[in-house]
Amino acid sequence: MSALPAEALPLASALLAAHALRLARGMARQGPRQLLVPWGGAPARVDGLPVEALRVEWLGPLVRVSWRRGPRPRQGLLFWPDTLPPARRRELRLAARSRVVSSSRPAMAP
Repeated sequence: MSALPAEALPLASALLAAHALRLARGMARQGPRQLLVPWGGAPARVDGLPVEALRVEWLGPLVRVSWRRGPRPRQGLLFWPDTLPPARRRELRLAARSRVVSSSRPAMAP
């Protein structure tokens, strides 16, 4: 269901498959990332560098962690939380909640 002419579909499919393969190889070469979300007001760190606006979103079975470092656009990771041990998964959930829910604001409307 594409607007491309039928003659261009095989070439477009091959280009798309090659691009997907290149992206997958680049991700496979990338080493493990280190994410540190400390308790309190200390900034979160990714690979040892402080980050701003850390956001952790649970998307069904996937976890998306995104952040901003200075004026650069938002960066992020998408992964299966099952790759983490259960204790680390729980720590990630608790740390994300502590960052989202501020103790300075009331949890309920007055």
